[in-house]
Amino acid sequence: MNPAQPLTHKAQEQDQDSRVLRNQETVSGIYAAVADGDIAAALGAMSERIEWVVTDGLPYGGTYRGRAEVLTNVFARFDTEWDGLEVVPEEILAVRDAVVALGRYRGRHRGTGILMTARFAHVWRFAEGTAPTAFETIADTHTMVAAMR
Repeated sequence: MNPAQPLTHKAQEQDQDSRVLRNQETVSGIYAAVADGDIAAALGAMSERIEWVVTDGLPYGGTYRGRAEVLTNVFARFDTEWDGLEVVPEEILAVRDAVVALGRYRGRHRGTGILMTARFAHVWRFAEGTAPTAFETIADTHTMVAAMR
């Protein structure tokens, strides 16, 4: 047995652990930027080619590619359609090249005045270094759409 082999394996594990922690911190930073209203910083932490999937069943459900499409089809609509929309992660879990956030959306729909709180699961994927390249939201669409009608 090569005595260097366990060290190499241990070094790989440490590298994996540091990457997982970095990914988790990146996602936490994105949520913090959104909470502060700094959408430019949130988008800047993502890959320029991010693929963003919004749950079918929502009026803006679909797949958006690139920061500009995410800004136009997601964040701008949140701003115009919801008053005080909060995206509140309650738990952030990371493994390998994925981070999962479990939490709640809270806000009042501008058109109906209805206050909404809905659960979500967000899946962030990392493939090219330190910026997320993919995002998918799985949300309580029934509660969200009910607030819109």
